[in-house]
Amino acid sequence: MKTSKAMVLVLFAVIVLFSPWTLRADTAKKVLLAVYYDNPDYVICRNTFREELTKEAQKAGLAVEFMILDTQGSKELFIEQLKKMEPQVDLAFTAGTPNCLAIKEAGFAKPVIFTAVADPVGAKLVESLAQPNSNFTGSHCAVSADRQLSALLYVLPRTKRIGILYNAKDPSPLSQVKTWKEAMARIKMKPIEFFIPPDANSVDSLAAAAKPAVRKVDVLVTVADAKVSAFGEGIIAVANINKIPTFASLNSLIKKGALCSLGFDFKMGAAITVPQAIDILKGGNPAIIPVITHSEYRLVINLNTARVIGLEIPANVLKTAAEVVE
Repeated sequence: MKTSKAMVLVLFAVIVLFSPWTLRADTAKKVLLAVYYDNPDYVICRNTFREELTKEAQKAGLAVEFMILDTQGSKELFIEQLKKMEPQVDLAFTAGTPNCLAIKEAGFAKPVIFTAVADPVGAKLVESLAQPNSNFTGSHCAVSADRQLSALLYVLPRTKRIGILYNAKDPSPLSQVKTWKEAMARIKMKPIEFFIPPDANSVDSLAAAAKPAVRKVDVLVTVADAKVSAFGEGIIAVANINKIPTFASLNSLIKKGALCSLGFDFKMGAAITVPQAIDILKGGNPAIIPVITHSEYRLVINLNTARVIGLEIPANVLKTAAEVVE
């Protein structure tokens, strides 16, 4: 359900009222947590950023006041309210490519810290990782396709047909699939592509998008895609019912039933942007603050899912996993 303008303003007022820095509002730096497109991973990012920035700001002698703009799916209202709030804001934080692109579309000129963006250059948020030359900087997830492909074949060595399901209208998954194709070409493989409709915004719609892969693939791959993060259980349900192993670029999908993942740590990805935020709040220029590459990754295997789809994972593979979910 889309949030009314009144509700957005209520959310804004409540956050300001109960900020721990409200008593110093005359000198406090205003940090906006901006979101219109949300999912559990983005919530982790925002909560981590707020907690860590609160601690580090105290150490740095900065007073910080948090505001939130959450229009719960309404991009039009998000852009409208963002433009109105911009004069009050010193820094904005957001997670995910869809939210970043909406902020850019709004013409927001204040500094923006982002995380959970797979390809900030491809999304045209920054000119380069080393020299953003824009008001955007932050961290991006960089678990290479080569490493993910190696992990997939390590867990599932008999794989011949790899299907990749993604939203081709989103620059983030599109750029990731490009690197998967390149990695697979190096070992003489080619993916079978399946597509998530741009207007798919439910578990059922993603389940429908997964059905064409049945009996056509040995494993189904999902890249770091905002739609998959929000509604990926639909894909996983179809795959598990049809005994298809799933490999996810998002560790969070393991709890939803994906078989295995070599994925991005959203909590850490948000935490490492805090020093950038402190720098900016002290007067630093985001245009010259390099984007941080978060390249840490963890192999996670869902042993319960393996049992459900009738797959036996060798003991030596389980021993090398960072986490085994049962």
